[in-house]
Amino acid sequence: MQKNRSFLNIVKLAFLMMVLLSTLFVYAPNNGHACSCAEPYPVQQELENSSAVFSGKVIEIVNQNKNVFSQSSADLVAVLFEVEQSWKGLNQKQVVVYTERSSASCGFEFALNEEYLVYAREDSGTLKAGLCSRTTLLSSADTDLVELGEGIKATELGKGQSTSFESEISNSYSGIILVSLVLGLAIVLIYIYKRKKSR
Repeated sequence: MQKNRSFLNIVKLAFLMMVLLSTLFVYAPNNGHACSCAEPYPVQQELENSSAVFSGKVIEIVNQNKNVFSQSSADLVAVLFEVEQSWKGLNQKQVVVYTERSSASCGFEFALNEEYLVYAREDSGTLKAGLCSRTTLLSSADTDLVELGEGIKATELGKGQSTSFESEISNSYSGIILVSLVLGLAIVLIYIYKRKKSR
């Protein structure tokens, strides 16, 4: 009986330590280095280097790591765009672009309902945009728009991919829940094993 109580005390102490450490991770200041960008490439070179170039309105932003204990300015944020025009790489009316959560890690801080000209590159099967590209507010992109010329209008593009976006986000949350369940199950199994061993 005494052994069971000792083990329970150890489990409680470990749990309290996990809560304390997770709290420190969440509220710890981020001391990352500021982003440093070279001069952006000219429009045509940036177009050539990019996997997708389009103008569009931000209709949803999801920080997939907002429920994770430890957060960083480099955490990826998923941004869903309603495409207006495409110059390269797109054949759908909606597209998901990923970027680091903060400009401190060279992420582009997109705002909901704003319109942008986006230069994105493919990385591991997803599109990524950053602060160091020519990505900018559409209202500030006059020079780029003149050089890019007429793009493919949204009305000429295929069906959107909002379902895919929702699936990606729900999968990330499912992963967090799954890890939590596995940790909880491991603690219960260890407790049962120790209890049987002490009999």
